[in-house]
Amino acid sequence: MAAVLVVEDNPEHQAVLAEIVRRLGHQVTVAGDGREGLAVALDTRPDLVIADVDMPHLDGIRMCRALRADPVTADVPVVLITGYLPPGDSLLDDTQAAAVVSKPFSVRGLTETLRTVLESAVPGRDDGAFLTGLMQSLDVGVVACDLAGRIVLVNQAVRDFYGEESVDVPLRDWPERFRLKRHDGTPIEPGELPLDRARRGEEVHHADLLAYDRLHRPRWFAVNARPVRDRTGLAIGALAAVHDVTADHHQHQYENCKTEVLKVLVHAWDTARAGEAVLRAISECLGWPHLRLWLVDEMTERLRPAATHTVTGAGAGSGEELAELCWERGELVWVPDAQGGAVPVRSAEKVVGVITFFCADPLETDPALAVLLTGIAGLFGAYLERRRSEELANQLAASIGEYIALVGHELRTPLTSIATYTDLIAESGDETTIGEVRDLLDVIERNNARLRHLVERLLDLAALESGHADLTIGTVDLSAAVQAAVATVTAEAGEPRPQVRTDLPDRLTIPGDQARLRQVAENLIGNAVKYSPAGSTVTVSLTADEDAAVLTVADTGMGIPDNERNRLFARLYRATNARHSGIPGAGLGLALSRAIIELHRGTITLGGGDEGGTIATVRLPRSAP
Repeated sequence: MAAVLVVEDNPEHQAVLAEIVRRLGHQVTVAGDGREGLAVALDTRPDLVIADVDMPHLDGIRMCRALRADPVTADVPVVLITGYLPPGDSLLDDTQAAAVVSKPFSVRGLTETLRTVLESAVPGRDDGAFLTGLMQSLDVGVVACDLAGRIVLVNQAVRDFYGEESVDVPLRDWPERFRLKRHDGTPIEPGELPLDRARRGEEVHHADLLAYDRLHRPRWFAVNARPVRDRTGLAIGALAAVHDVTADHHQHQYENCKTEVLKVLVHAWDTARAGEAVLRAISECLGWPHLRLWLVDEMTERLRPAATHTVTGAGAGSGEELAELCWERGELVWVPDAQGGAVPVRSAEKVVGVITFFCADPLETDPALAVLLTGIAGLFGAYLERRRSEELANQLAASIGEYIALVGHELRTPLTSIATYTDLIAESGDETTIGEVRDLLDVIERNNARLRHLVERLLDLAALESGHADLTIGTVDLSAAVQAAVATVTAEAGEPRPQVRTDLPDRLTIPGDQARLRQVAENLIGNAVKYSPAGSTVTVSLTADEDAAVLTVADTGMGIPDNERNRLFARLYRATNARHSGIPGAGLGLALSRAIIELHRGTITLGGGDEGGTIATVRLPRSAP
């Protein structure tokens, strides 16, 4: 668009001249006489001046000479319009006017004259340069092709994504060359590209496209494409605009992932199932092939695998070093080269676990993804806290009822014997001798001793659980303590009894209370001997790994019903088959053993053997906290 100055004192002629300039598509400024026109020209330097010759104050000829005399306007073309000087007059020649138009003039004639002057005298614009600059500055990718599918335009956004060689790749080869797919992962066949469809005359809106950049990172696009037609309406090619919607895709993906994890945690019954289900939900929502949940072993203060999810055919390392690094730092760790990372699981302010993950494609440090993973880890940490609270509440409610019932039973049984035998003695005649009631006194004494032993053990257990009983910590040879316990149990059991076979190292030292650990060994070995038939074998073994010493006591006795195994650690609880066997017991040995082991930061579990019986396993840390 050129800037044109119209200098004309006749208002009607001024209006006509201005309208002709506007119809030619240019900007127009008007002045009412030569003096005003000169001032405007010197101030704005127009691309063209159209001036009447006969004007007051300063005529067109003198105005034109003044323009030529000033360096700023010396080369501005001027078209003079005259009603009394003929076109060849010498006065007009001195003005160096680009054209002279005589009055009266026609609109068509003047229009053609002005168009010719503007095209020859005013520098033209290179619309192609403007278009090229626009294309290269757009963030949106633009690709164009001709009707034969030859690429004729690839803007900088597309070149940055695919590389400079994308210009030379025929359209039919793009799906295979650049691994183009739909958003659901299904491949796009040759001829199905939005640009191909537009080349065949179709207008395409928001077609989905999944592509991988030169670093093999996935990107999601929405593509609009349409045919390109010439002025006659004939199709000459097609043009596609490629909008990057990766951020929107990830946002939807992340929201869906969080929703699925919440659903899992609402319905999960235990930690193991919750861990597996959470990992599976993340894998399915984000397309990650391998994830693992690590939880801190309270005894050894080491990370242990708690759940794993691996897509069939996917291979990945254990991720142990990555989990350890995340645990130590207490923050999200990205490992782009390994296409994975790890996020800490917190319970309150303490890191209680880690989730490691590995991806099929290169991983970017996306802030939104970091927020998602941290949020999921936080949800799982809160789930662990809630489950722990629920378990403790359930155990407390159950144990209170059981404790009241069991204490009543264990106290009433010996008290009944003491009371009834005392009544028998009281009802005996005065002539009855001590020898005649001695057997009755023995029963009273035996039940009195039973009550005293029961109370002492209950007080001991209460002191251990409340923290009022202190441990005497030193270096304990656990092998020697177990060997001594075996000797004590076998001596008290007498004959006939099961055979006790030991598999113990010469020496295995751990930090602990020697007397209390020997008490545990005697309880476990004593139970195994007590509830196993004569002639059977009780196996006592002691092994060690890097972190813990492991004591195992296995028997082939009556075993424990599966639904009662976890309840045996409650005070005074005895399995139903043991209570009805006639074998004496108070149901305190395992409760005391667990309290002692937990004070040593260890664990104790009960399991069943392949051929029946019971296997008790104790793990104790080999190093002090």
